[in-house]
Amino acid sequence: MNPSMYRAAAEVSLFCRLNLRQKIDIPIRRGDMGVLMYLYGAQEEITPVAVSDFMGISRPCTTALLKRLEGDGYIFRSPSQSDGRSYTLSLTEKGRQLIDAAHEEYGRSMQALENEMGNDRFHLLLELIEQSNAILRKRL
Repeated sequence: MNPSMYRAAAEVSLFCRLNLRQKIDIPIRRGDMGVLMYLYGAQEEITPVAVSDFMGISRPCTTALLKRLEGDGYIFRSPSQSDGRSYTLSLTEKGRQLIDAAHEEYGRSMQALENEMGNDRFHLLLELIEQSNAILRKRL
């Protein structure tokens, strides 16, 4: 690997660590929060398979994660309208309240990035991250 690739890997790693080190007081795991955010922003029916694909985790891990969230009252399952063999996931009121409460804390770091970078560069960063995620998901 050439030196620029090492630098790129180090910078991406640092960015992820800094984001994860934010002091956010939530009663669930950060990965679980990612699922709640995914459900919160969904425009279509979300199935366990969609969660697994989006999060890049195995089906068994997804099942355990979803059972935990359902048991804690953050999500509920309902039969799928389009596929009777499956079910869809939705946030409960408790899940929505947690998202609303955490939104402000999560939003602070993103707002700081946008303020410092400017709107155009911040949105370019988001586009590039989305594109990068799509490329890396293909490799899972």
